[in-house]
Amino acid sequence: MTASEHGITTTLRRLVIPVYLPMGAGALGVGMLVPALPLYLREEGLSFSVVSVVLGAAGLGSMFGGFPSGSILARFNEQILLAIALVAMSVSTILLGMTTAVVALVAFRFVYGMGSIGLRLSRQTFVGNTVPPRFRGRAMALIGGSFRISLLVGPLLGGFLVDSIGFRTTFFICGLLNVLGLFGSASRRRTETSDGPGVMPLSLPRALWQHRLILIKGGFGPALAVAVRHGRYVIIPLFAVELGLSPSGVGALVALGSAADLLLFPIAGFLMDRYGRLHAIVPSFSLIAVGLVILSTADSALVVGVAGLVMGIGNGIGSGTMLTLATDLAPQEARGQVLSGLAILQDFGTLLGPLIVGITADAAGLGTSALALAGVTVVAILWFVFVVGETRDL
Repeated sequence: MTASEHGITTTLRRLVIPVYLPMGAGALGVGMLVPALPLYLREEGLSFSVVSVVLGAAGLGSMFGGFPSGSILARFNEQILLAIALVAMSVSTILLGMTTAVVALVAFRFVYGMGSIGLRLSRQTFVGNTVPPRFRGRAMALIGGSFRISLLVGPLLGGFLVDSIGFRTTFFICGLLNVLGLFGSASRRRTETSDGPGVMPLSLPRALWQHRLILIKGGFGPALAVAVRHGRYVIIPLFAVELGLSPSGVGALVALGSAADLLLFPIAGFLMDRYGRLHAIVPSFSLIAVGLVILSTADSALVVGVAGLVMGIGNGIGSGTMLTLATDLAPQEARGQVLSGLAILQDFGTLLGPLIVGITADAAGLGTSALALAGVTVVAILWFVFVVGETRDL
C-alpha cells in the first residue's frame, strides 16, 4: 500500500463514527419515507399537487434551516448542530403518523427539512476542516455512499413495514432510527472554525455578503441538480402507484436504482480526485437525463425499473459531487457560513423538484413531468461546465 493509499484509508476510518454513522442513520429514515409517505398521502385522498406540497415542504425547511444552521456553526461548533438536527428529524417524523391534517403534515416536513440541512452542513463542515483537499472527493463520495446504502435498505424496509404494521408504526420506527446518529455527536474530535487563535469568525450575514459571488456561482446549478434528484425520488413511486404496484413493489423499484447508486459511488470519488469534479458531474447528470426520458415512456413496471436503474447509475457516479463542489468553493476562513449560504440556495431544489413533478403531472401527466425534469437536468449540466468550471485545484 502506498503512502497516499494508507493516508486516505486512515482518514476514512476516522470519519466512520463522527460522519458516516450520522449520515447513514439520517438517510435510512429518508429512504423509508420514499415509498411510505407518498403512499400515505395518496391513501388519504390528497391530489398530486397537494402531495408535492407536503413533500416539498422539507425542501423549504432546508432552505430556511440554512440560516440557523450557519449561525450555530459560527457561534458554537458542528457537533452541537448535529445533535439538534437529528432530534428535529426524529421528532418530526414520528409525528407524521399522528395526523392527516395537511397544515400539520407540511409543518412536520418543514421541521424535518431544517434538521436535514443541519445534519448535512455539520458533517460537510467537519470533513472540510479535517480532510486534505487531495482526499476530499473520496471522503465526500463516501458520505454519498452512506446515504445510498441507507436508500437501498430504507425503501425495502419502509415498504415492508407499511404492508406489515401500517403507516403510523412505520413512521415511529423511522424516527427512532434517526436517533442512532447521535453517537456521532458524542465524538470527542473537534475542529476550529475561526480564523485563528483570538480571531472571531465572521458573522453569517457578513460572510454571505462578502462572498456573494461564490454563492451565485455555486448555488444556481446545484439547485437545479438537487431539484432533479428529489424529483426523481417522487416521480418513480408515483409512476409505480399509477401502474398498480403494492407498497412493497414500490419499495423494490426504488431500491433497484439505489443498488446501482451503491455499487458506483466509489468511482465518483476516484474521478473527482484523480481527474477533476466535472469528470464525475457531467456523465452523472447526463445519465439521469436519459433515465428520465425513458421513464416518460413507461407503461409497465419493467420500463420504470430500467429507467430507475439508468438514473441510479448516473446518480452513483455523481455521489458526493455537490458536497465536494461546495466545499471547494467555500473559503477556509468562513467555510461553515458560506457552506450554509450555498446550502440555502442549493436546497431550493428540494422544494422545486417535487413541485415540478406534481404540478406538471396534474396539468399534463406523469410522462410530461419526467420530460420537464430531463430539461432541468440539461440546464444544470450547462451551468456546471460553462459557469462553475473545474474546482479541484482551487
